[in-house]
Amino acid sequence: MRKQFKSFSKRLTHRIVLVVWLIMTIISLMVSLLAISGMTALSNEHYADIVEITNDKVYIMLSSVEVSAANNVDEIEQCLSSPAEVYTALKNELKLNPHIKGFAAAFIPDYYPKLGRWFEPYVVRRDSTVEMVQIGSAEHDYHKSPWYKKALTEEGGYWSDPYFDEVGAREMLCTYSLPIHDRHGKTVGVFAADFSLEWLSEQINETDRKENEHGLFSGRNDDKSYLTYSFIIGRNGEYIAHPDKDRILKKSSSSSNDSTSNRSFKKIRQKMLAGETGYQFTNVDGISSCIFYAPLKRAGWSMGIVVPVKTLLFSGLVIGFLILLHILIGLILIFVICYYYIRKATKPLKHLAASAGEVAQGRFDTPLPSIKNNDEIHMLRDSFEDMQHSLAKYIKQLTTTTAQNASMERELNIARNIQMSMLPKPFPANPKRKDIDVYGMLNPAKAVGGDLYDFFIRDEHLFFCIGDVSGKGVPASLVMAVNSAQFRTLSANESRPSRIISTINESQASRNESMMFVTLFVGILNLTTGELSYCNAGHDAPILVRKGDDGKAVVSFLTVDPNIPVGVDSDWTFTSQYIKLEPDTTIFLYTDGLTEAEDKKHAQFGEQRMIDALEEATVGKPKAIVNNMIEAVSQFVGDAEQSDDLTMLAIRYTGSV
Repeated sequence: MRKQFKSFSKRLTHRIVLVVWLIMTIISLMVSLLAISGMTALSNEHYADIVEITNDKVYIMLSSVEVSAANNVDEIEQCLSSPAEVYTALKNELKLNPHIKGFAAAFIPDYYPKLGRWFEPYVVRRDSTVEMVQIGSAEHDYHKSPWYKKALTEEGGYWSDPYFDEVGAREMLCTYSLPIHDRHGKTVGVFAADFSLEWLSEQINETDRKENEHGLFSGRNDDKSYLTYSFIIGRNGEYIAHPDKDRILKKSSSSSNDSTSNRSFKKIRQKMLAGETGYQFTNVDGISSCIFYAPLKRAGWSMGIVVPVKTLLFSGLVIGFLILLHILIGLILIFVICYYYIRKATKPLKHLAASAGEVAQGRFDTPLPSIKNNDEIHMLRDSFEDMQHSLAKYIKQLTTTTAQNASMERELNIARNIQMSMLPKPFPANPKRKDIDVYGMLNPAKAVGGDLYDFFIRDEHLFFCIGDVSGKGVPASLVMAVNSAQFRTLSANESRPSRIISTINESQASRNESMMFVTLFVGILNLTTGELSYCNAGHDAPILVRKGDDGKAVVSFLTVDPNIPVGVDSDWTFTSQYIKLEPDTTIFLYTDGLTEAEDKKHAQFGEQRMIDALEEATVGKPKAIVNNMIEAVSQFVGDAEQSDDLTMLAIRYTGSV
């Protein structure tokens, strides 16, 4: 069924527009990504500046607390003679330091025996007045507090974790503690300066308010999905500052109202606690957001700013939308212009296509249309004209070539059949003979190959050989046929393997103009005594397989002399070797097409896989051993093309008469 006709000009126009659209889309996506990336970078710098400003404020405030505490502890140490003087000194120092919420002097147990075990005078600022109170008691055992114990041992001062003071200031505090020494240098207590975290929360809230009032969505302060806010977490992961006061001094992933307990936020929290700086996208309170975070100096805290993604990416999305809108308008204009000019330019192709259809029907004398413009279409018209003159000649030549190839294919098939017929049939031909069992196979890589194997019995001796001719195809198959015939002829009267190979070598080397050589192994097995005489001419060493005491196969390579292949040097002296085979021993011979068989990744089958396959076949019949090896090679090679001729010969000597 003929397909529906589709205009070339329309298809070309569509393709051009499609390509332009793809290119413009890629460009617009890149520009949008750059815009988003740029906005993200600017936002990162902006919010990093906010963190830095807050950082500086906190640093200055904490530093002033440390300086005040260090200066005032000397005044306290001068007034240790009287508790009343301690109260007076604390009150006076608090008036001079308006940034301090309260001062306390926590003494060691029974320092003032009349005042009991716990004596902790505390002055605190409440609105415009200063209140003095003794807060040490069994219920408020400050001796067990971390800020007290740490300050006793750290001369440089200690900042406590944020906490809510229920006894003295009754608000969130962070305390800086220093040891108090008497005139003998003995540590007698701890001087503490309380820093109010309400001031820090006010600074954070003020920053958030200004940010949301001047942002892109300043008119939508009622919608939390557009608003940014800041928070601070302490060294232990608790919130120090947060718009939601219910989360203050609670773990940032444990509050029942905290929906930031997802895995992504926990990773951000870990990075903040580790003092890292950066930003990361996550889901905060059901809103896709980006959290910018950085450590706050001195206190060991970390500040984070939560920015909704829609707020962060708004400018980039607007730019991307405008780009896409312009691209759409441009594509419409490109389509109209391309359609008009392409249709006009391709009109001659329609006439040329009609003439080409006539030529395709075999009417080579069909006139072709004339083309005015000297362009590619004119060149195509001239090419069709040349094709008309040469097509008939080409078809005639193709017919002749096809007939020749078919004849060559038939001849190669005949040659293959002849080569296969030269190979001996599986042994024994007489089923009554039980002392020997032989099985071989040859699978050429091409129609014909250069491998060979042969065996026959003469005078109760098994004569056998296996060889591999260098190269493949017809040349190798001719050398194979000559060597196979020579082996049969010489073995009919000669019983020395070295002499058989030497004679074949002299014959081939004397007229080896093609410089082809043969690796050859010849063996003669005395079926009565089990003695094996053999000679190896550069071939792979055969393998002996027998059953061990445990019933498993014992595999070993036959020792062979390093003789050269046949056809290389006519004066080479080949040596014979001897070995006595035990009954139920199998000789496995093969060509390198087995070990060098390759899979699609060009990995080779190798000797180890060959040995494994022989061990799996144990000491079974030769046919089973060969078939098991074929199956192992087939599974390893898979669909890869055979690269070399593959030949195997297995001989089992039973010793049974």
